[in-house]
Amino acid sequence: MLIRDETPCFYVVSQRYSVKGQGERTRFGLVARVRIDDGDSRAILPHERTMDAPRADRTELLQATRMHLSQIFILYSDPAGTIGPRVEAFGERPPERWAVDDAGTEAKLWRLTDRAMIRSITEGLRDRTMWIADGHHRYEAARAMRDRLRAEDRSAPGTRSYDYAMCYLTSMDSAGVTILPYHRAVRDVEGLDRAHLVKKSREFFDVKEFSFEGFDPRADQIRRKLREAARGGRNVYAAYTGPGAFQLLLVKESLDRARHLESLAEPLRHLDVSVLHHLLLEKSLGLPLERQREERGPLRYTDDIDRALAWVDAGEAQIALLLNPTAKEHLMAVAGAGLQMPQKSTYFYPKVLTGLVMNPLDPVDEIGEPAPAAHAG
Repeated sequence: MLIRDETPCFYVVSQRYSVKGQGERTRFGLVARVRIDDGDSRAILPHERTMDAPRADRTELLQATRMHLSQIFILYSDPAGTIGPRVEAFGERPPERWAVDDAGTEAKLWRLTDRAMIRSITEGLRDRTMWIADGHHRYEAARAMRDRLRAEDRSAPGTRSYDYAMCYLTSMDSAGVTILPYHRAVRDVEGLDRAHLVKKSREFFDVKEFSFEGFDPRADQIRRKLREAARGGRNVYAAYTGPGAFQLLLVKESLDRARHLESLAEPLRHLDVSVLHHLLLEKSLGLPLERQREERGPLRYTDDIDRALAWVDAGEAQIALLLNPTAKEHLMAVAGAGLQMPQKSTYFYPKVLTGLVMNPLDPVDEIGEPAPAAHAG
């Protein structure tokens, strides 16, 4: 049975999780309604390109349920620690709800009902720029649903529940924020094998052959090689084409980025995922960007290195292309410039639990006084 809280509140959610090679971490977030912006206000910044099929799916779900079932993951900057530590202090209290998901992530939930604290946090978030970490398709669907219901209802902007999206807000500066990479696997490209990859990539990349050594898992060896090779600031990728050796592809230090990446704005010319899609996939392997973006095209995505390798070993893909994670600073720079990364550029781990808190969209549900964009309340 679903019970709606009658007392206005925020929800504090913690997630304790482990990432291989990084130990245990805890991420705290604040679940609240956030005013949907109009895009041109740049109060809430996307950083990834969306795809038609997932966006349509999320829109249909909203239309069918009239309810936000999962939160949009939002980041805000809090270098002075004026908000984040106050949220994290709830971790000292016994939780009101507790759950463990299939990956072993422990989630806890508390209700924040103190009116003075709610007002203080709301004011603290009011004028801050926010970044969408995860949920780009859901946010665009929420905006489309708002526009549809507003046209039917003709209420003043900001006064109805559909003017807001249910979001999970966490500090960009928290040690609990983890970004994992999305790896790519390439399939159904005629003539693509190890020799073809090495030959075609040498114009833009230094190619180094490596073999798996010792008894360390292959994924651990690849992560280690990628980290080491990237320390000088170069774009680097690991390519796997079958059992045995793999290659490290390092962008040539002498590369004229203005010439060879002329279609990209400056912040994107140094971003791993953008360089991969433009220099390696498009210019070296001959995959047009339009084909790369096809829903059922030649690219598959996964956050799991072992899964990407298994696709190649099983003949389901020709090459696995493995990346380092995108840095938070790069995300902020790209989104701040009004630009977008390729699809599946970041994987914020762990995902926020669906169904933990739900938010009904009711045209007669009044929120209160109109609030500015990016105002949580």
